[in-house]
Amino acid sequence: MIPDMHVHTRWSSDSKTPVEAQIERAIDLGMKSLCITDHQDFDAPPFPPDYFKFLLNDVGDDDTTAAYVADLTALKEKYQDKIELLIGIELGIQPHITEKLNEYASKYPFDFIIGSTHTFHKMDAEDKRHYEDVDIETAVRQYFEEELKNVKGFRHFDVAGHMDFVLRYGPGARETFSYSKYGDIIDEILKELITTGRGIECNTSKYKAKNMINPNKEIIKRYAELGGEIITFGSDAHISERLGEGFEEVSQMVKSYGLSYYAVFRQHEPSFIEID
Repeated sequence: MIPDMHVHTRWSSDSKTPVEAQIERAIDLGMKSLCITDHQDFDAPPFPPDYFKFLLNDVGDDDTTAAYVADLTALKEKYQDKIELLIGIELGIQPHITEKLNEYASKYPFDFIIGSTHTFHKMDAEDKRHYEDVDIETAVRQYFEEELKNVKGFRHFDVAGHMDFVLRYGPGARETFSYSKYGDIIDEILKELITTGRGIECNTSKYKAKNMINPNKEIIKRYAELGGEIITFGSDAHISERLGEGFEEVSQMVKSYGLSYYAVFRQHEPSFIEID
């Protein structure tokens, strides 16, 4: 089975799943590799109803990160005969914390870093205040404008996570989306990723619930047209039952969009495996 490169555990504030539960599930599914990518969103705005901090173990400091890496390293050794465990992180990108992110990303021995734009204008994309005073097309454009700043300002990540994240939460954003509305700015984002050797992920978190993948199929097709080759698959699973969700069907969709290989990262270097 295709390795899951976007997985959360009890190290994320919005998950209670033990790391070993995710590992055991991956083994049961027949995965050869698994990457744990817990949340580290510095200066994340509080958002109801849960007000998660989205920091490693709700703290996110150097000692906590060191403990996180040590935990995964020990489990990597424990399970080495059954599965390859990769050490990753999902960093929440915002323009005003670029310097902090650059320092952090180069400090730890991560195999893989997902760079995710969860917020824009210093508010979570799910925050309804984004959509109260402007039409949805304007709000979606504002999101992509900030994402462009993020991918240009912070380059120490391997793939852009769920790069049209706003389509999950903006009222009517998904239903009214067409590439032509935002093609100028999305093209800039994709070209920036491609020319700097970075890729995108295909995030299946909403596939079963909403028949939705992130990014939208039009974005994946355009990425391939522009010469993009690096794509990973991530379930964004916060519970073990959802690990690898939708990979079989979605990988065939991605293949039909023009990408015949998926990537697995080790020490930030992609290896390419053909999609069956």
